[in-house]
Amino acid sequence: MEVCIAPVNDKNYVAPTIPYEEWASNKLVAIKELINKQLINRKTPMVIVLEIAHFSLPLEEKNKAWAKRNMTFSNELCREIIQEHQHKFKIIPTILLNNLDEDAMVSAEEFIDEMVEGQKYIRAESIKMVSERNLKNRAFKALKKNEKLADSFINVDGKAFLKNDEYQHDLAAGFVNDEGKIIPRCGLILTSFLDMVAKFANDRLHQKSDADVLFVSFSEEFHEYQRVRLGVDIYSQTHKTATIHPIVLHWSYEVDQALTSYRECNTQAWHEVEL
Repeated sequence: MEVCIAPVNDKNYVAPTIPYEEWASNKLVAIKELINKQLINRKTPMVIVLEIAHFSLPLEEKNKAWAKRNMTFSNELCREIIQEHQHKFKIIPTILLNNLDEDAMVSAEEFIDEMVEGQKYIRAESIKMVSERNLKNRAFKALKKNEKLADSFINVDGKAFLKNDEYQHDLAAGFVNDEGKIIPRCGLILTSFLDMVAKFANDRLHQKSDADVLFVSFSEEFHEYQRVRLGVDIYSQTHKTATIHPIVLHWSYEVDQALTSYRECNTQAWHEVEL
């Protein structure tokens, strides 16, 4: 993700004492339970969108290892959902990539093929690759066209923060240039991503708008986790008919972390738990 000021997480992390397979199995049970609370007895159609990973190109080895683990875990999560709900809910896997251009496309596609090798429930052709650069351009155009969206932010020392009397973010959604225009960063880019996620869901259900979406996001770094939450807050505040139900995870075996936030689509009240 692009650089922006992020809060510091003061938790003292400790490496896990159990093997990854056991750790992931325990988390799978917990996350499945959280997801089932959203799916059980649901009468309206819902699409499940997994943001399996987001990272920059060219890929570093540590990012590859993390993304491969996420893919394996997401494949198991899909298996659990499909076995329990019998294909009642459509599932769309996505990967958000920074610096994705024509030169990097081939290497990105090759890595996705590598990630899905041996997986049964997630296939390369089903994964939606999303360019962060494209999302930034979409966010900028949205701000130009939508005065209500632009008015949702306040300028504090050259940074655009979401206006809300009851809820204050530490993260800026973008920067404000000398002409007073907002340059999208962080949350606004994620907001644009959620707009695209909603389109994916509508297309999958063959409807024009307002498809219910269960959005599950995995972030390796704490500041990335905060950015996704900010994007959700901006999206829900500026899209009053939003039907996206988020589950956002700060997810890393190396530091034994599965910090999880979830909320209803049209509220600002996050529930935060450690799985």
